[in-house]
Formats: sequence, C-alpha cells, structure tokens
Amino acid sequence: VFPDNPVVLRSLHGFAVWGNRMALAEAGIDRDTPDLEGGRILRDDAGNPSGILIDRATNLLTAAIPETSDEQMKAMVLAGLETMARDGYVAVHQAGADTQVMRAFEELEAEGRLPVRVYAMISLRDETLCRHWIERGPYVDGTMLTARSVKAYYDAALGSRGARLLEDYSDRPGHRGVSGADYGFDQELAAEMMRAGFQIGIHAIGDAGNRETLVFLESVIESNPETRALRHRIEHAQVVHPDDFGRFAPAGIIAAMQPPHCVEDKSWAEDRLGPDRVKGAYAWRALRRAGVPLTFSADLAGSDHNIFYGLHAAITRRDEQRQPPDGWYAEEAMTAEEALRGYTSWSALAAGWEGRTGVLQPGKWADITVM
Repeated sequence: VFPDNPVVLRSLHGFAVWGNRMALAEAGIDRDTPDLEGGRILRDDAGNPSGILIDRATNLLTAAIPETSDEQMKAMVLAGLETMARDGYVAVHQAGADTQVMRAFEELEAEGRLPVRVYAMISLRDETLCRHWIERGPYVDGTMLTARSVKAYYDAALGSRGARLLEDYSDRPGHRGVSGADYGFDQELAAEMMRAGFQIGIHAIGDAGNRETLVFLESVIESNPETRALRHRIEHAQVVHPDDFGRFAPAGIIAAMQPPHCVEDKSWAEDRLGPDRVKGAYAWRALRRAGVPLTFSADLAGSDHNIFYGLHAAITRRDEQRQPPDGWYAEEAMTAEEALRGYTSWSALAAGWEGRTGVLQPGKWADITVM
C-alpha cells in the first residue's frame, strides 16, 4: 500500500512489530541479519525476513525510526494526559519513562501544566537516566509529579511465546520463552535502584518469570531489609505457579494486574498453557486469598482505559460480547467493591499516595476481608 514509505506497525502490547519492505531496508535487515539474543526475526521458507520481529529483535526495526523531538514528545505526553483527565482520571502510573518522557514530565510539572497526577516509573533500560536518579534520589515533593519508582522487564509476553515458563509451551514443545539477562534485565542496576530508595516494578508474565523475579526481590530484601518498605511490584504477575502465591505477601510485594488482559487473552491463553497451568493465570482471587495487595490498570496502550471496561472484566471475566456466559474461570473474579478499589484506593497505596488520592472512605481502604 505504501511502497515508497517505510511503515512500522506495533503489536497490541509492543512485543512484536511488522515492517514493510522499505522499513526493513532502512533498518538494514535482510536474510543475513542474525537474530538478536532474546528475540527472533520471522522468516519465510526461503530464509528472507517476513517483516515480523519478535521480542528483543523488535529493537532492530524500531531503532531505525527517526527520533521524536522533545517538542513532539512533550505535546504527545500532554495530549495523552489531557485525554485521561477528560475521561475522569485524577492520576496515572506511567510504567517505563525514558529520558525524553521524564524531561517532558518535569517541564510540564515546572510549568504547572500536568492535568493529572503522574506516578513516573523510570525505565531500567535507560541506564544513564537511572544513574542520574540514583544520584538525585526519589522525587516525592512535586505538586503533580512523583518519581520514586523504576520499571524493569524480566521476561516477554505470553502471546508472542516470550514469557518464561517452567515447562514447555503446550503449543510449542521444546520452547519455554526468554527471561533474565537474556532479555536485558540488569540485575545489578535494579538492586542499586532499590537500595537508592526506589520502588521497583518488574514485568513478569510466565510462571518461571514470576518465580525468578520473586527470588531476585527476596534476595535484595534479605540483604537490604529496609528496601521491603518500598512496596515493590510485579507488573502483570500473569501466570503464577501455585507454590508461589504465598511468596508475595511476606516480601511486601504488590501484584499490579490488568483485568482486560484476562478477557482479551482467553481465546488463546489455554493453548499456550494447557488446562492445568492456565488456572494460575490472571488469578486475582488466589492472590487475594494469599494476602497479596493488588492494583489494577489498563496497560495503556495495550487495552482500552475505559474504567467500565476494566470493572466489567474484573467482576465478570467476560468480554464485551458477554462471553463466556458464566465468566472465564469465574472463581477468580473480583467483587464489585474489590474491582473499584483495585482502580482507586489500592492503586493509591501502590504509589504511596494513600490519604492523598484514591480514597473512597477515609480510613477504610484496608478494611476489606481477604476471601
């Protein structure tokens, strides 16, 4: 359709990209380009790139896209936050802000133009930025901006079969995904950020990815007990082995989860995991029973941020067509009150904002019975 223009399309959650012939040429990707560690270039029968790149290999293509200017980024950030404000939100958790995004946040804060509170989670992939903040320390006194958290990635996505599993993928024998150093997780830098007073939110999807993330967090907390109070997070906690549900609460770890993922993934998640392992996926109730604090979000731009869509997914575990009628593994569904708190007071707690925002009934945020 656009033979004279390089075109790149991102997948729903960004763990795969597609480029047309010209985009591949601009990026220097051809049949002789090797796969990147922790990623793959999908190829046709003749060995030529198909245009689809998975997981860390996506960087080969996206790195060729011309850089966004500071002015463009600032305008994009402001437009996004204004959309959230118009739709009724008072705060966002921005997971994975790099140098340019942080610069936009700080300038908008200084100008008094942030329309909603921003809980910025600094990208661990931007080492220069992390070093700057280690020296500077957490920023918690802003009017609308807080920067006391860092976002890291331990494994990839379940859809792309990049999530790290303890056993083979049910629909790809011999394959278990990618994680840790192979996926670019800088363990030493992550521990440094924690010791510098920053909460860490680590993206972990597979049961092996979650277990290894728990082991890492436990080891840092054991060596530096003061870091436990920072309310570290596992972002998504999407597939958890039953033996590991009880490991979150003792370490004070929050499960930051996205109810829409459940209803959007249900058509293929069981193919990836099988009928037994899938019972540990999107397991909000099991985590609640284990005393794990939760926070809910949309994982923008992966899922629609419409609060009613999120609440519907959390309470019914049905999609927009109300399927399946009784809910997908409905025993893991939230009550209406839990779902509402997941997007409000529990999210405020995850940011250290309790009493400042997200409060439904002052003094009542912790008074829900664990079921």
